[in-house]
Amino acid sequence: MTTATPSVKSECSFKDFTATASNQVQQVAACATAVGDITIQGESFGTVELTGVQQIYGSLHVKNATKATTINAATLQLVSGVLEFNANTILSDLNLAQLTTVGSFNLNALPALEKTGLTAGITSAESVVISDTGLSSLTGINVFKLKVFNVNNNDNIDTIDSGLQEVTDTIDISYNAEKVDVILKQLSSAKNIVLQQVNSFSAPNLTIANGSFAVSSCSVEKVELAELTSIGNSLTINKNDDLTELDFPKLKTIGGALQISDNSELRSFSGFPKLESIGGSVNINGTFDNGTFESLKRVSGGFILKTDGKLSCSAFNKLNTNGDIKGDKFQCEDRQTTSSSSSKKSGSATETSGSSETGSDSSSSASGSSSSSKKGGAASNNGKLASVVAAFAAVGVALF
Repeated sequence: MTTATPSVKSECSFKDFTATASNQVQQVAACATAVGDITIQGESFGTVELTGVQQIYGSLHVKNATKATTINAATLQLVSGVLEFNANTILSDLNLAQLTTVGSFNLNALPALEKTGLTAGITSAESVVISDTGLSSLTGINVFKLKVFNVNNNDNIDTIDSGLQEVTDTIDISYNAEKVDVILKQLSSAKNIVLQQVNSFSAPNLTIANGSFAVSSCSVEKVELAELTSIGNSLTINKNDDLTELDFPKLKTIGGALQISDNSELRSFSGFPKLESIGGSVNINGTFDNGTFESLKRVSGGFILKTDGKLSCSAFNKLNTNGDIKGDKFQCEDRQTTSSSSSKKSGSATETSGSSETGSDSSSSASGSSSSSKKGGAASNNGKLASVVAAFAAVGVALF
């Protein structure tokens, strides 16, 4: 990104310049290179004509031009600061044919705008925010590295296709068209990834997410990240009514919490064959027939699993018995049994709750665990479990 400010003639040096009429806009367009922050606003424009200016070393804001239907900046190649189009409510034609370099690119509250006008495509930027527009697709964002990529509340957008390779802070794609498809084929690393109301997500080359990863309230049928090896913080997959499959074949570590909950069609969470370590708590609930963590060696936080499917708690009870679950609370409830344990640690001493196992007419005690059958009128722990699950969910949201 070019940041050095060149020397220009005095008439092309703008300091907090605001244009409210076409002749003032022409002062900017007359400069191949303009320096300073420029704002264009007001009701006197049908067309904002900026053809002629090629570089702006500063920011350009076109906002509240409520009668402008066209913004023509066909020769503009670079804006070193913020390029913003905001609250231009009838803008339908935006021409940014040669634009490749910006500091930040913001489109906001542009309900009549159906195309970005990015013919060459942006190849250098720090952040891109697209919000409340009439765009039907998002193309032309081909940046190697971004800090923020945020696309939200665009009701008509059904495709987001970008050559983006790295995001150092957050990808947030939320509440656009109900069936939006997100295609990030070149993405290899990101920090935080938030997906809400997404139909599909393709990132076949993503290898690392340094922060948190959340897929919530989406219509995805499958979450597949074939090359992802680590997540630095939490992984949250919840409230995805159409989800039937998880596939994380190379994921080895999750640095924070793992939450898989309220996915009504998901019957298995066996898509983590290489997962070895979870740095926070685990909260899983649903109608599961299958679910394994065959390589799991350590859970640093507590562990809560609740299923009314065919899945048995036996394998997870073994994890707890082996000491692989390090947190102070363990609960696993399947169709037939509820197993739980809790401990308080102070220095090297550990106090573990007593245990009981209630079946037909027999009882036994085993250090650190308790189990009560749901058959034969045995006492139910559902109320307690529900409160723990709710508390964990709240913590998970706060963590994220």
